[in-house]
Amino acid sequence: MRLSERANTEVGRLLNGTNNPQHAAIGHLATSAGRAAESLVYLAEIDDTRFGGIWPTDAYDNESIDDGHVRWAATGALTSLDLCIAAASRLAGFAQRPPRGEDSIRDYYRVTNFGIVDHRNNVMAPWRAWIDALIADTQYETLLRVRNALVHADALRIVHATTGVLEGHALRYGYNIGPLIPPVQASSHLTITAREIVELSRDVALAHVGGFVDVLRGIK
Repeated sequence: MRLSERANTEVGRLLNGTNNPQHAAIGHLATSAGRAAESLVYLAEIDDTRFGGIWPTDAYDNESIDDGHVRWAATGALTSLDLCIAAASRLAGFAQRPPRGEDSIRDYYRVTNFGIVDHRNNVMAPWRAWIDALIADTQYETLLRVRNALVHADALRIVHATTGVLEGHALRYGYNIGPLIPPVQASSHLTITAREIVELSRDVALAHVGGFVDVLRGIK
């Protein structure tokens, strides 16, 4: 069963017949989280089809597609996690409901240029363990670094020039990304390839949206 189906099934199990006025919203958020994660499985497949062999020559610019896939992957993964906490906060009753309407991970934990802002004490059980596991995941930290670099346009791109046939992921963009918290030094940068970003984003989303569904399943 797909993640989106599992999420919808568990929300229905918990809320069917309860007359909870937030049932529809919680179900939508949870299902959307699953779909967002699943979309990255599809992205990884079409990304490999496009760049795994000889790069196609068609109406679409390969560099634009490369860049688009990286942005889709990073933002899609983080969106899936925001949808999880939005659903969880409504379900458990600790939603902050900021002016924009739904909670996000950043409402409970965010890294700024001045340090960490940590409000995880507002996250009720059993969801506190879920967000703690997410924050402790080093892959999630890498994903944040990628996202910040892309959004703020401070990723140093590594271009692999060739006069031959463009073939394989090795010739795609590489990214040299800085740390989440200054100071920024040469030794603090991380080099990561476009394909690694696509796979990292997929894996983080599947792991933690899957964990979200597991928490739902454990609620009696």
